[in-house]
Amino acid sequence: MAVAVQEPITSVDLVTEAVVDVYRSHIEDATEMALAEFIDAPRSVGAVRAIVAPKGRIVEVVLDDDSDPDSLIDVAWVLDNRAWKLNVLVGLERLGEAHTALRGAPLTLQGWWYEDEGVRFAGFERP
Repeated sequence: MAVAVQEPITSVDLVTEAVVDVYRSHIEDATEMALAEFIDAPRSVGAVRAIVAPKGRIVEVVLDDDSDPDSLIDVAWVLDNRAWKLNVLVGLERLGEAHTALRGAPLTLQGWWYEDEGVRFAGFERP
């Protein structure tokens, strides 16, 4: 007999789904994948989930509460060298920490929070 196991839904799951929904609402393709499926990412971030939108040449990464934002510095430079953009989404309460950790890296930051049972997004910011 097989037993179905349902994993709990995380904040990364909810934010990733909301980001993909934004792309779909603009009739734009976006694919969710592990970062290592898109670039030769450092081992420490290879399993991080990313949303890749080829039309806009942008990769969006949602960090959980335990991830170090500075782990994405090398990824930002690799993508920049390939003429791709990186947007890092962090919970609004971690936005200041992400600004400090990623200062000078070629990427944008975007805060997110829950409101009315949905995910809301702040504007894009440069660290």
